[in-house]
Amino acid sequence: MKSTWIKCAALTVLAGAAAWSAVSALSGINALAGRPETRQKSSFQYEPSCAIEEAEFVLREYDGCIGVFSPQSDDGPITVTDIETRSLREADREIVKNGIAVADREELLSLLEDFGS
Repeated sequence: MKSTWIKCAALTVLAGAAAWSAVSALSGINALAGRPETRQKSSFQYEPSCAIEEAEFVLREYDGCIGVFSPQSDDGPITVTDIETRSLREADREIVKNGIAVADREELLSLLEDFGS
């Protein structure tokens, strides 16, 4: 009888310690989430590899997706990807909205791979 009481008391102490640890961990996470230095910065600067006039391609939004355009033509996109702009981070959406000058095919494929992942 006495050993059962000791086991119950030990189990109660362990359960209390586990609950206290969980509450402490969650409050620590919440405190970190509210600190400005731990939040992701919203301003993102993109450095194009070339000017629009020198670009071989330009990436812009087209019908909610990323379109590949020729900088010399206003006829519409050369192709439209299946990458939806709403799936992008806010900073990336803003960059695509403004247009991305792409120097060559290799850079084009690299950017599309980055946006698609």
